[in-house]
Amino acid sequence: MRRSAREEIPTQERDRAPRRAPDRAEGAGARADSLPSARPSALWSLQRSAGNAAVTAAIQRMEDIGGKRKRSASPEDQAAPKQARAAVSSEEEYSSSSEEEEEPFSDDVVERIENDQQKMTAMLEKMDESNAPDRAKRVGQDQLELLTLLRNLMPMRSVDTVHEAIRLLGARPDSSRKTKYLRMLEEQLDYLTDKFPDAGPPTAEALQAMWPDLVPAFGSAGGQVGEDGCEGRAHAICLAIARRSPAIAAHHLTKQWALPDGGRLHADHQWNHHVAASVTTANGILVIDPVFDRSRPLQLSEWAARVQVDPRTNVHQVAWGFLGRPGTDNRPDANSAMAYMP
Repeated sequence: MRRSAREEIPTQERDRAPRRAPDRAEGAGARADSLPSARPSALWSLQRSAGNAAVTAAIQRMEDIGGKRKRSASPEDQAAPKQARAAVSSEEEYSSSSEEEEEPFSDDVVERIENDQQKMTAMLEKMDESNAPDRAKRVGQDQLELLTLLRNLMPMRSVDTVHEAIRLLGARPDSSRKTKYLRMLEEQLDYLTDKFPDAGPPTAEALQAMWPDLVPAFGSAGGQVGEDGCEGRAHAICLAIARRSPAIAAHHLTKQWALPDGGRLHADHQWNHHVAASVTTANGILVIDPVFDRSRPLQLSEWAARVQVDPRTNVHQVAWGFLGRPGTDNRPDANSAMAYMP
């Protein structure tokens, strides 16, 4: 049975580049994710052979995708090569065969999304150089943001994450690409529920039995993973749980975000925020946070007390597929969807 998308919210600001908020007030600084800027060789060849006509046709193609078709009056522009239109959108590459895969967002589809990101980035750069109309650039930027949102949420192993992706994509400008991916996200819900049926919340003992598989994600002293602090550590633990028990990850795995009312969290650590993986079990919500205990999960109330926040007002549960901090309404937004860099 197809599942309905959540209620849409207003479109997020388009021009904000996703950035990780720092875990600590001091120490490793936040790192902004950047989109790939490499220009595909095929696009370079296209630009050399097609010239301005190709750019104009590409702009027209992007407007068609955004539902704002505007035909050029120039015969030269109308006769631009087919390769120019294909450089902007590879919708045709996604044939019905890709949708026949067992999982809608297969590795092959993810690779194509990455290729589309590169092509769209290169085309936007070319449009800047050619002083293309701002409205055409906005259409291209909308498409790039849609692709980036999806790519950064891979792998789609959480029902809650897919629901949030549907909500966020639903708020984006209409296009054929948006329609296609909304359909694929609905199919992903079916895939997760059929492939990994929900057997109910696990017990605390079942979570404790996973511990040896989770320890490698804890990192070194203080529980740090790479340069990402609590964000990277929590995500690494979630991925370890997904490998160990896909059904738990699909239905009962989340993250707990502790956010201050102002100032810092924790008298000693002075965090801007703190986040940890959590599992809803038959014994309540248990939080896995090696900063406070490397041998067992903590009850949510105990974890909040360790962070020194009020769990009723300053702790927020979010879908685990989002790496970054939730938005102003304490729900994931486009800036919460960032690629995990282990």
